[in-house]
Amino acid sequence: MLSNEDYQKIVNKLINILGKNINIMDTSGIIIASGDSSRIGTIHEGAKIAALKKIDVIIDDKNIDFYKGTKKGINIPIFYNNEVIVVVGITGEPNEIIGYGKIIKELVELMIQEYENKKYETLHFRAIVSFIKELINNKNIKEDELEILKGRAELIGFDINREKTLIVADIIGFSEFIYTNNLKEVEVQELKENIVDFLRKKLEINDVVFNFNEDRFLIVSSHKDAYSFCKYVQSEMISKFKLKFIFGIGPTCNSLSDYYVSFLIANKLIDIGRKINKEILSYNNYSIELLLNDLNEMNKNLYLKDYTNILNDKHKKLIKTVKIYFESGMNIDKTSKNLYVHRNTVIYRINKIKDEFDIDITIPSECMKLYIAIMIYELSP
Repeated sequence: MLSNEDYQKIVNKLINILGKNINIMDTSGIIIASGDSSRIGTIHEGAKIAALKKIDVIIDDKNIDFYKGTKKGINIPIFYNNEVIVVVGITGEPNEIIGYGKIIKELVELMIQEYENKKYETLHFRAIVSFIKELINNKNIKEDELEILKGRAELIGFDINREKTLIVADIIGFSEFIYTNNLKEVEVQELKENIVDFLRKKLEINDVVFNFNEDRFLIVSSHKDAYSFCKYVQSEMISKFKLKFIFGIGPTCNSLSDYYVSFLIANKLIDIGRKINKEILSYNNYSIELLLNDLNEMNKNLYLKDYTNILNDKHKKLIKTVKIYFESGMNIDKTSKNLYVHRNTVIYRINKIKDEFDIDITIPSECMKLYIAIMIYELSP
């Protein structure tokens, strides 16, 4: 049930509403929350009898000496699942406050139900987060483990039959933001909680989001168009927090054994996004970059050896032209349109690459090899 701190919060709310002192006693009559802090921990005999007999106990001038540790007022037992859990006392002249009795009883029972619901929701959320963390950290789920996991998923209401997309969201420049705004650690944690709440409101009812590491958040979404979802969230994030994410969208999870790989890839996409200055990266669109990013340094250097003359900041325009040309199906008109330049400019640059570097990118194999070199170059530290 609720803690003494929770009951004190209820007392504070009731005092603000009624303007009367309120006490809450446990079933043994001990005052556990009160508007008068000096009374907390003392015995209230009237509450003890109210809890035992399950009746309202009114204390006035005639019987006050009979009830140890009391003041004039009314004491009302509060029920949960047909059992008395606490007694609420309202201090004051009985004839003035007796009309409040029914209202107070209903208010407190509603507040207790609300607190219990929130506690259940919190525990349920923690159970789902714990379950997801286990999935994303389990590289090889064995057959017997899989059956146990399926049973646990059913118990916590995690739908394993519905496709899920894992999205890792990493805050861009979070350390600088903290420093610039002189945020204390408590404020940083509060900001993270606010971001989680903000993201949760953008998700479908059974989707999950949590902060799993410093400035990184994991979203487990059943949204059909993850890219559009990320784009929408980004604009809202900028508007609300003046912060931006890099999103890594992993491959779709169709089974519990897919979560580890999807999470791993989503994190790698974040790292690639930082290197190539992209904010939303989906596995479907950046599979080549993922492949090249995992090459060892020896193979990277060996491949780039033949392209060192062109791969430098001095030739940024030529490099960009090659990329767009290849991605435009080696079509000059499409390339000029995508580069926002005249087609003659594209032709000039193609010829320049051939004349200066002896690379004819009108030959598909040559264009592809240079394109791969550019990808490796951009992914290099």
